[in-house]
Amino acid sequence: MNQQTVLLDNGVKCGKQVLAATKRVLFVDDEQNILDGIRRTLHGMRTEWQMAFSVSGEEALRKLEESEFDVIVTDMRMPGMSGSELLTEVLQRYPSMVRIVLSGTVEHDLVLRSATTAHQYLVKPCDAATLRATLDTALRIREILISPKLRSLVSRVTSLPSLPSVHAKLVESLENPEISSREMGEIIAQDVGMTAKLLQLANSAFFGLYRYVASPSEAAIYLGLETIRALTLSTGVFSVFQQGGVAEPFIGELQRHSMKVGMVASIIAKRENLPKKICDSSLIGGLLHDVGKLVLAAHCPKEYDEVLADARKEGVACHERERQVFGATHAEIGAYLLWLWGLPDEMCKAVAFHHRLADCSETSLTAAAVIHVTDVLEHEVEGAPELACRADIDMNYLNKTALVDHVPEWRRLRDEFVSRGEQA
Repeated sequence: MNQQTVLLDNGVKCGKQVLAATKRVLFVDDEQNILDGIRRTLHGMRTEWQMAFSVSGEEALRKLEESEFDVIVTDMRMPGMSGSELLTEVLQRYPSMVRIVLSGTVEHDLVLRSATTAHQYLVKPCDAATLRATLDTALRIREILISPKLRSLVSRVTSLPSLPSVHAKLVESLENPEISSREMGEIIAQDVGMTAKLLQLANSAFFGLYRYVASPSEAAIYLGLETIRALTLSTGVFSVFQQGGVAEPFIGELQRHSMKVGMVASIIAKRENLPKKICDSSLIGGLLHDVGKLVLAAHCPKEYDEVLADARKEGVACHERERQVFGATHAEIGAYLLWLWGLPDEMCKAVAFHHRLADCSETSLTAAAVIHVTDVLEHEVEGAPELACRADIDMNYLNKTALVDHVPEWRRLRDEFVSRGEQA
């Protein structure tokens, strides 16, 4: 799609007034002095963003009826319509919008409610750098998915389907008074959808100050058993895969493949003595690299089943067929969701580029490259037709980074991991 088409797509539509290629943010807070402070804080961005301010949820909805916005940032506790109620309305009426909470409220019930409607949660007082960076990312990532339909689909995702067996195991474990947070995290780590959601909550300030959390176990310890129990039993942030369209064996194979890619990618990254953040991103990025497939399987089951069937029949990589049908691949769809959910940038990039290393500006070994190679190596030995994946290692990239001679060692590490799994 050329730039002219993009501009036309972002221009006047649906009877609402919006300038082409304009990035628009709506701030909502019942305290005028808070809005004035935000206005001053972001004064330097006025040439790049158009900003509007509302003192109530009702007024915000009126402005949304009059003009289009890309991002909404709202307080939680407000008279009349609460921030949670406002975001529920926004999710239903304007699902493509990025939904961010900026609040001093840490009341558990309100925060739990926002966990199913907000993409990210920032705590007052929020420093200027954090607010700008969060908004900049929210506005920048919209360029990943050109299609408004796809953006709307991904933005309305509040949870990802889990295997019934893992979900049942999690619910059962919550009844065990002796279970630890770490053990709970290890159960969640067995499921791609649960891991993505847990990391969203831990890496945003939903339940406290923002911090960098790189693993499900660490996230479970940080959030605590009671929060995980409430999230699981009360708010339903972990959803169960429903049969229909894409067959359950596909979801099972996807989970097993993702776990192996994450583990082997981590082994390779450590063998290459990469920095800890890249090792973390290789592990979690590997586990989440196919999260976009879960989005498509859950929300476009019939269409995606046809994509997988066509890819198997034609002998092509499923991501190539995805682009033909949806206009984007599972890598871009998954990365868009993870960026929306506020996961660390390195992890999101690893997911976004694991099929497109040529688009990486890096000239050294990245988490995306480690995951790319591991993904291909795993498909060499898995023989799982349900995944409909056929791809080759990007030798041009490895030649450019002088790493092509490392592939035999990486394959050996993969074989060792597979052998240990067979003996276990």
